[in-house]
Amino acid sequence: MSKLMKQPLSRRQFLAGVGGTSLAVTLAACATPAAGPNADTEGGESADTAAVNLRFISNHGEADQALFEKVIENFQAAHPDIQIEYLDIAGQEFYNAINTQGVGGELPDVWYTRTFDVPVYASKGWTTNLQPLIERDAEEVNVDDFWPAEVAQMQWQGDLYALPYDFSNVGIYFNKQMFDDAGIAYPTDDWQWSDLRDLALNFVEQDGGTFTKWGLQLFSWNWVWHGMILGWGGEIFGEGFKEILINSPESVDLFAWFAAAREEGMYPEAGAAPAGVDPFAAGVVAMAFQGSWATNQMRANIGDKFDFDCVALPKSPDGASCINGAGGAWGIASNTENVEAAWTFNKFLTSTESTNILISEPLRSIPGRQSSVAKWNEVASEGNLPPANVGIFPQQMETGQAAPYPPYWQDYGNAWTNIVVPFIDGTIDTDASQMLADFSTEVERIIEQNMSSLS
Repeated sequence: MSKLMKQPLSRRQFLAGVGGTSLAVTLAACATPAAGPNADTEGGESADTAAVNLRFISNHGEADQALFEKVIENFQAAHPDIQIEYLDIAGQEFYNAINTQGVGGELPDVWYTRTFDVPVYASKGWTTNLQPLIERDAEEVNVDDFWPAEVAQMQWQGDLYALPYDFSNVGIYFNKQMFDDAGIAYPTDDWQWSDLRDLALNFVEQDGGTFTKWGLQLFSWNWVWHGMILGWGGEIFGEGFKEILINSPESVDLFAWFAAAREEGMYPEAGAAPAGVDPFAAGVVAMAFQGSWATNQMRANIGDKFDFDCVALPKSPDGASCINGAGGAWGIASNTENVEAAWTFNKFLTSTESTNILISEPLRSIPGRQSSVAKWNEVASEGNLPPANVGIFPQQMETGQAAPYPPYWQDYGNAWTNIVVPFIDGTIDTDASQMLADFSTEVERIIEQNMSSLS
């Protein structure tokens, strides 16, 4: 058992190391990115792996803790001289703790970093450049087993700063009973957004001019819409993230198309669907725009109410993929005193065996290693439970867009939430061109504020 499993590290203990004077905090915040480890180090465990303790932090939840404990148990059986102090911090408290400890130079040795956080942390000098270690241990790490789009997202200035946990995309779940009752053929994996709209409008119902049923449940997640922007032929960022290119005719067409479809009832505007219920499980919508991680959630919410399945995300009007991914990964803190031990653990944590335990066997999102997909598909098909076509999620990842994330992602996300989301949801009265102009102006301001980290 890991040291922490016997004596759990509390959140108070985790945060205790954050103190220090304001001068120390300021110096840490202004520090340049730490140099990567020496690629000439001989293979195998070096001196700093002898009898060391590593702090390991995840951001998952109680249901996953036993899975991480199993991986840690396996690791310590193989590496008894490396003890793992493990803590899961749920929700926003995780980010509060990481940001505080990052400024103070007291980050855990290995911690969870979503792919859209990788450039944020790397540009601040909080994470170790793993490229020299990856090149040294190339056969063991096997980057070719990672999803190419996720590799692009785990890089900063051309080097990898994390190893993968999972990778997610979205597809369309559909209520087979509603399609059967309406006498409408099921959608197929080879379709476009115009096909979805045509199907969706068959399920729209109104009462006194007010929509009561819609064709699709739609979400406005920025990383997902990035794939749709690229699929429509648009662009997002210029070279080095120093320019925002989203305000283009192609992007205007995309957002205007969805706004027009919303007005027809393809999907509900914000607040229109019944509160407190899952509209797909309740039969209020015939289709749901939902993620690769949602299979178990869908099964639990729907139960035996109706049969359902899923298909690929529709393609753009030109037939291009609209898939973009986002995933989880594991970084090593630049302040660690045990780089080799942390690297040894990170390699084990992201091996095919560990990925099977953490992702494929419990049927979480798409595994970060392609070699683990066979196990994921096997588990997904057990018991002949819906959705039968769940294997489409890893399949469509093969042709997904590679949309990297900027180091100012958090500020960018706030701007998206304040400007783009209300447009998608129909809560502001403006056109797509004006919305994108307003959004671009705000992102230009954010870029100017962050220019020093982009140089």
